[in-house]
Amino acid sequence: MTDTSTITSDIVIVGGGIAGLAMAARLAKRTAFTITVLDGDRTPEMPDETLQLRTTSLNSAALTLLEDAGVMAHLPARFLTDFNRLEAGSRNAPDALSFSAEDIDLARFGVFVENDRLRAALWQTLASLTQVTLISDARLSSFHHNDDHVDGLLDDGRALHTHLIIGADGARSQVRHLAGISSQQRDYAQEAMIINVRLTGSPGHTTWQIFTPSGPVALLPLHDRQASLIWYDRPGQIHKRMSMSDDTLRAAIIEAFPTRLGQIDTIIERGRFPIRRLHAQRYAGKRVVLIGDAAHVIHPMAGQGINLGLADVVSLAEALEHESDPGNDQALSRYQRRQWPRNAAMLTGVEQLHHLFTLPFAPLRTLAERGLRGADRMGPVKRFMMSLATGQPLTTGRGHSDHDTSS
Repeated sequence: MTDTSTITSDIVIVGGGIAGLAMAARLAKRTAFTITVLDGDRTPEMPDETLQLRTTSLNSAALTLLEDAGVMAHLPARFLTDFNRLEAGSRNAPDALSFSAEDIDLARFGVFVENDRLRAALWQTLASLTQVTLISDARLSSFHHNDDHVDGLLDDGRALHTHLIIGADGARSQVRHLAGISSQQRDYAQEAMIINVRLTGSPGHTTWQIFTPSGPVALLPLHDRQASLIWYDRPGQIHKRMSMSDDTLRAAIIEAFPTRLGQIDTIIERGRFPIRRLHAQRYAGKRVVLIGDAAHVIHPMAGQGINLGLADVVSLAEALEHESDPGNDQALSRYQRRQWPRNAAMLTGVEQLHHLFTLPFAPLRTLAERGLRGADRMGPVKRFMMSLATGQPLTTGRGHSDHDTSS
């Protein structure tokens, strides 16, 4: 039976992933707007103790956002793993580039947390807020904008009336499509294999990445001697490894990963996903705006996908929080002028890094390794890269401001 009711709110957020839910939480904290979140999936539930497949890093700026919105109260500390050191290199120079949080007067760069736990915590936070309405199993079919509002239609027949639509519906964004916003996309002809393992010893609090001609291998330390291993390669190779027995896969990991990994006690779970790049030509249209993966998809080797999306959240909320009309063209333009160049620079930088370290010609890869060592010795370069990793304005040692990247 078709539902003919109308959903009315100041802002409608399409997409109930981490970025969309965080957007609702930030706006509810900082504004009086009524907010509806439309999510195409079922209502998320907090997972049991079992380690979930997908894990993300949250930098200190993202953590500040989530703490301010009350989300961290729904995430038990035992599921959060601090990381205070980042290292990158090659087999010959595994720590050619190394960052310590102490270098910029931080106790940690951030934490690793499972995506499903974070999403469930966000949903729980929003469920208690009277100005937020959560609707699951709902998809946007169409919309058209007027001078002062947007009318839309859901796939179940319900109508929509709002002043602003925020597209947070991922890389295949329906909002982006319906708004007529084009994007530049590229398939890297690579996949990432995620292998969750339990080690015989603690993985510590360092996350590291080793570049190889076929793609990086990386470790994300997790709780209870667990770790997430990321292995980038051609789809055919990933397909073969997905079908290996645990013992055969363990042997393949030992051969491909550096010895610092240590011994694997148990292979818990494995999965795969394609590697793509996407950047929307613009983030804002008339009474519509994009955030997160709907606006940009970055190569995951930088570990910045969620953090870029949460930076969008902060920037858009700041553009809207003093507006009486959330669909104000000037407010949306301010957001686009701020975020589009920042994200474009990050996407370009990570793409260049990917190309540099997957070069087929060995002497060129050697030059790339030397470049990492050079960056490690250059204080300003290191501090700038660490500011990107944390999402915080760059400071010199002992707290003196050197360069502000927040504007």
